[in-house]
Amino acid sequence: MSPVLPAVQQEQRKAQPPEALPDADNEITISDGALRWCTGILLAYFAARLLFLACAVAPFAPPDEVTHAGICRIFSQVLGLPDNSPQSYQFGAVTNNPWLYYWIMGKLRYLNLFGIPDLTYLRLINIPLAFGTLYFTRRTLLLLTRNRLAEILLLAALTNTAMFTLLSASVSYDNLTNLLAAMSVYYMLAFFRRGSPDLLAWAILSQMAGTLTKMTILPLALVLDLLLLAYALRHLRALPGSTREYFRAPARRLLWPVLPLLVGLALNLQLYGGNCLHYGTLNPSMHEILPQQIAMQYRLEARGLIFNQYKEGKLSYMDALGLTGEISHPGDKADTFFLLMNWENLKRNPALWMGFPQYAPRWLESMLGTVFGIKTHLPMIKSGAELVPYYLLLALALLGTLLRWRPREPGGGLAACLAVSAGYYAGYLMYMVNYDNYLNYGAIGITLQGRYIFPVLCPIYVLSCHYLIRLFPARSARLALVAAAAVLFIAGDFPWFLAHAGPGWYAWFPR
Repeated sequence: MSPVLPAVQQEQRKAQPPEALPDADNEITISDGALRWCTGILLAYFAARLLFLACAVAPFAPPDEVTHAGICRIFSQVLGLPDNSPQSYQFGAVTNNPWLYYWIMGKLRYLNLFGIPDLTYLRLINIPLAFGTLYFTRRTLLLLTRNRLAEILLLAALTNTAMFTLLSASVSYDNLTNLLAAMSVYYMLAFFRRGSPDLLAWAILSQMAGTLTKMTILPLALVLDLLLLAYALRHLRALPGSTREYFRAPARRLLWPVLPLLVGLALNLQLYGGNCLHYGTLNPSMHEILPQQIAMQYRLEARGLIFNQYKEGKLSYMDALGLTGEISHPGDKADTFFLLMNWENLKRNPALWMGFPQYAPRWLESMLGTVFGIKTHLPMIKSGAELVPYYLLLALALLGTLLRWRPREPGGGLAACLAVSAGYYAGYLMYMVNYDNYLNYGAIGITLQGRYIFPVLCPIYVLSCHYLIRLFPARSARLALVAAAAVLFIAGDFPWFLAHAGPGWYAWFPR
């Protein structure tokens, strides 16, 4: 850890107060009472919808929920970490993977003393994770601005993003991942502003817990730590004396950050260092951990193995189709059939391949369509004219950022850090993950889902709401913008879901 530092804190206090300074951006446009009413109504509406979805949605509808719930059940049967076993093969490898979400949910499963079906119970205890994400996203916004309209816009947008809403009422490790990502961003930016060692400790602990929950936090943790390194280099002169002063604190005071950080570091080294040592990669596939015939029992591993062996010439087309028919999950069986037939088509028509310039706009359309729409085993994806208002809001937010951002204004440096974090993560996801998978499978939809951008949903929404408000200086224009955007988000979430969800979406109290 790089603790900072009373001397640096004094330097920062001279430069700026701990919160955003009053300026035109922070003008009072609505009263405290109106802010409380709007916030209360939006949160109550969000909670009511999540309770409805948790109790009403069928178990096979949310993405990979049966797998996540099954792994939680496996973890509930042991005190520590379970081993791979015939009971777990259908859910993939339960060893050598990030485990924190499953361990927590497995232990909380013991508290189901109400006779509620396990799946519904696990859905209900995922809901507080979504509210935690809301809390830290709002706190991040308050590092930039005290504009109350921006707060309302942020809350209306985040609580009415269709995929985020459904995911929040599902059993998914993405919920804990999103919370820890929002915490990592908030605490790192709060440290940059206030210079408190405790804030830095929380930032690093959030990152460590995030990487123990889902591997996709690693790119976000990397860019946040690079920003931390740049911050430390800028305050290099104050570092030696301030470090000595910090470590003069009583030993019991130092135990709070040092001991948890050492535990978090040890657990991450055990997971990722062990994988590199034994398998030569941070994230080994199931067939690298277990024999291939066992790995084929997991639907996603079976899809990848069948397709890759067919592509490498180890399986004929007909043999690959025959093995695909043995996949039990209907969605993954259909996906594998599509991948095989699509690859045959691409072999006959190489001109159908897209280069990255052609891929990028398709990526953006698919990403927006599955953030503001829903991509699950029963997809309801927005496209075409349905996305036009969202494109317009995105363009206005980008324009506001370009026109109104000033590096030396209060919050300008933090806004830049948010932009760097979100931009790096989105670029990494698009090129290194999604485009790479397109080149491997020849299908644009493989691993391209809106929920995969959610680790940086906090900085994206915070920046968008902040600079959308700042784009229009007139109070009447700001009020009209917030009202129009709120109507768009609210109408595009639950009413849109009810209008498109067929009978297969519903099953009361699923077991």
